[in-house]
Amino acid sequence: MIGELSVYWWRHAGATVVVAEGALDPVSYGDLRVAVVKAAAELPRAVIVDLDRTGVAHPTALALFPAVASEIAVWPGVPLLIAVANEANHRILADYRMRQYLPVHRSIEEAMDCIADPPPRRVARTELPNGAASFDRAREFVTEWCGRWQVTTERTTDVLRVALELVDNTIKHTYGPPTVRVELRRGMLTIAVYDGDPEPVHLIEPGTDPVTGVEHGLTAIARLSRAWGSTGTQSGGKVVWAVL
Repeated sequence: MIGELSVYWWRHAGATVVVAEGALDPVSYGDLRVAVVKAAAELPRAVIVDLDRTGVAHPTALALFPAVASEIAVWPGVPLLIAVANEANHRILADYRMRQYLPVHRSIEEAMDCIADPPPRRVARTELPNGAASFDRAREFVTEWCGRWQVTTERTTDVLRVALELVDNTIKHTYGPPTVRVELRRGMLTIAVYDGDPEPVHLIEPGTDPVTGVEHGLTAIARLSRAWGSTGTQSGGKVVWAVL
């Protein structure tokens, strides 16, 4: 049936296996995309999509895999692999030349064996109170870890600005305590703020103080970051992240 696709996931030896059952087509592919992105946000070793129970009703829907692989490679830096023993689906993937974009394997175990060692990550994480005290706590936390990782003063200034804007956005628009995560990977610094509200954030219009002309909110984050985004999590909330 058009648009009918059931998606669930399970953890396996540090990776997350996302299983799709039903018809993959331009109507249903969004559900699979959301599941893969949410799985990656939990920082497994890799995300493996099991397509054995999937009927590829429209090959154009396969475009989601190269797109999502590129997206999660930026943040959170998690590889995406496909596992499928189904010969019909293998032929469809071969016709699409999927191996040009991401690895395709005959089984989940084969995919697991081919997961490359991840790049070295330095990660720190803390939960903040949902109130004004969050700002000082966030500032101290980010400053401490940038110092431990010998991040330059210039970069620390931008990281602090982004972190405080993210925390401010969370305090203003959600009710639960935010969690801040900082990461240094391949020379890139990432700030991520998790909360329990599933509503994604959007950059609707430039945010500038009418008196000072200073940018604020997502406008400032977008200018200071190489990339930023809002991603749902498997727990039902979201994470807003920025890569500097």
